Amino acid sequence: MPFPPDFLFGTANADHQVEAHDPAREDVWDLWERSQGLTPRGQGTDFWHRYEEDIGAAAAAGCRLFRFSIAWARVESAEGVFESEAFAHYRRVAECVRSHGMQVMVTLHHFVWPAWLERDHGGMIGRRFPDLFARYAARAADAMGDIVDWWITFNEPSQLTFGYIKPWWQSRYYMPPGLPRGSDVDAEAEAVGKLIPNLFLAHARARTAIRERHPSSKVGVNPLVTGFPIWLQMLMDWGACHRGLSEAVFKFTTKGALVSERGDVDLVIGGVTEGDPTRFEFSDPYLRTGKAVLVLEGYAGKGIASLAGKDVGVVAVGNQPEGWRRDLPPQVRKKVFANYDEARTSLAAGKVAAVYGDAFFLLPFELQDRERFRFLATGLSDEHYVVVAPHGHQRLMDRVNRAVEQFQDDLEIACRVPWISQPEAVAKEAQRPLSLHEVFSGGDSLPDHLSTSRDLRRIRRRGRLRVGLRTDAPGVSAACAEDGLEVKLARRIAREVLGDETALDIVPLEPVERLEVLESKSGWLNWAWRFWGTTSLIANANWWYLGMSGRLPEELCPTEAIGAQDFVGLDYYWGLPTWRLHKFRLLEDAAHGRFLTAPVWPQGLFHALQRFHRWFPNQEILIVENGCVPQADGMTRGTYIKAHLDQVERAIAKGVPVKAYNYWSITSNREWGHPFDPNTDFGLYFVDLDKDPELTRREAEGLSVLRDAIASATRDESQRSRGDRTG
Repeated sequence: MPFPPDFLFGTANADHQVEAHDPAREDVWDLWERSQGLTPRGQGTDFWHRYEEDIGAAAAAGCRLFRFSIAWARVESAEGVFESEAFAHYRRVAECVRSHGMQVMVTLHHFVWPAWLERDHGGMIGRRFPDLFARYAARAADAMGDIVDWWITFNEPSQLTFGYIKPWWQSRYYMPPGLPRGSDVDAEAEAVGKLIPNLFLAHARARTAIRERHPSSKVGVNPLVTGFPIWLQMLMDWGACHRGLSEAVFKFTTKGALVSERGDVDLVIGGVTEGDPTRFEFSDPYLRTGKAVLVLEGYAGKGIASLAGKDVGVVAVGNQPEGWRRDLPPQVRKKVFANYDEARTSLAAGKVAAVYGDAFFLLPFELQDRERFRFLATGLSDEHYVVVAPHGHQRLMDRVNRAVEQFQDDLEIACRVPWISQPEAVAKEAQRPLSLHEVFSGGDSLPDHLSTSRDLRRIRRRGRLRVGLRTDAPGVSAACAEDGLEVKLARRIAREVLGDETALDIVPLEPVERLEVLESKSGWLNWAWRFWGTTSLIANANWWYLGMSGRLPEELCPTEAIGAQDFVGLDYYWGLPTWRLHKFRLLEDAAHGRFLTAPVWPQGLFHALQRFHRWFPNQEILIVENGCVPQADGMTRGTYIKAHLDQVERAIAKGVPVKAYNYWSITSNREWGHPFDPNTDFGLYFVDLDKDPELTRREAEGLSVLRDAIASATRDESQRSRGDRTG
């Protein structure tokens, strides 16, 4: 069955991801990115000035709907201070959309809110939040409600809980604001218990304010829906509707690891970056470094481009392969080595022209004959090393973090080594704030009684701390004349844990084995525990529509909010059928910005559309977001788009009133603090955010597929119209 004549194909973006940072009007994500050492948005794609270009590109592709968001921090720069010029700007954006024959969809809250709201009123869990949000919505409706067709109050409200939930397998909150250090699972449950009804009330009151001014306005939200088998989804929905059960599950699955795992070593200090898989406990970062290229002192070439056609040594461990594909010319012939010592020896012998890798390991301060080498390029990335332990060792990691804080004194010497483009920034603050509460207060409320101490008792009974270090680390490597920074950190940790820095056993590890030694036979129990927590707690985003349909307890969804919507919106990206549920970690990878491996299941979209149609049989359904990075789960972006549009057509044929399909996104954009690379690029138009100062838009793979689908639907509509006239 073809798409109906009034079907809306569209595309979208969001303010924080595409607009340039404004220091005078910061939102909470600006603070979060800075305090957590994440990739800042910078100038974004400069959509603030180039919106006409992107809107025109969407129209040229045949789109009939364009979604953008208002930056609350720009239009209400201080409490009660509304900026008329900022509202006028967003009105011009909407008028531009209209001038291209497209309908306008505006989002009021796309994961960001003003810093003053969080600092002065407790943010979204504060008592005044529903009314402050409704006031903001009313001003937006006054400014541009007459030319807005669709309003989204909260983008993916289900995701906002991640600012108050820190599952036991994560060392940090995924997004702002976070809770203060020492907050236990009861505090998290209390915070979420305030957040959910506040979101419902804020949405309902904002909808009332908008419709009082423009009665024909259509207001809704777009929860992020994950595709799960029908039987599992029904089980999760049933649990969510029973407050006592859902709260018990919440506390039970987030309290801690089921077992304290034991590996061959207690800790690994081996050049592990924060981007590594989330199978372990991570410390605060102890060192800042980045990718670089090392050559001999006499190398005559200039810049990385001079390596084209030459042999370059690389180390195939961790995120190195991802980095060298990003940073090195495609014509480079890569020679793989087991560690940096072997690669550097090959460079000294003239067998390779350069070595690519982490600057810290390429040219450590302690390296003998280091004057023979120099950096051809540094600062190709910005990374932070962390100490790693098996799950179930939170108390041990508390001690590690104390040692990391003291370790900053040892980094003074490191500042003389050009590991990154600004070497003076190597000794950056180690312990990052865990929440925006700490950012505002400047305090650290880390208590001395977190979690269990059984891991520390075992180490103390043994009387020795076993730490794994890479064979190419200074202090272990024969190529280095003296102990390096990681050995010094190990000693500080031993002193913090055992009171004696000599009570330390260094276990040399080949880089490829550095994480394997942390795994234990009991790990499968925590694997099963994580699966239960992930599916029952985090992945079930249906609670929003369970509330809207009156199925949640009133203390979660107040009566005022039940049925307060004019359409059903949803975002759908990934899913897992029954036979792939054991791959649930791929969903966690997606949550951490590793979308290239995210699990693709188009049929999950069909099931979601049918489910919401059963719940709300008289309302239109809009797919507010669906999109893909260049390739995910072995499927190209173009194939992904076609597969999901096929499921939309299938739903329409079954009588589901799907009104719109919005592709995310029109251009490359900043993906919430993640580095910009193929893992995070959903754009129909590619923009090299890091290396192209002109921010040139270039057509990307997948645009032609969407364009052809729109053209085909338009032809079908035209043919039906001609048939009706001749009939």
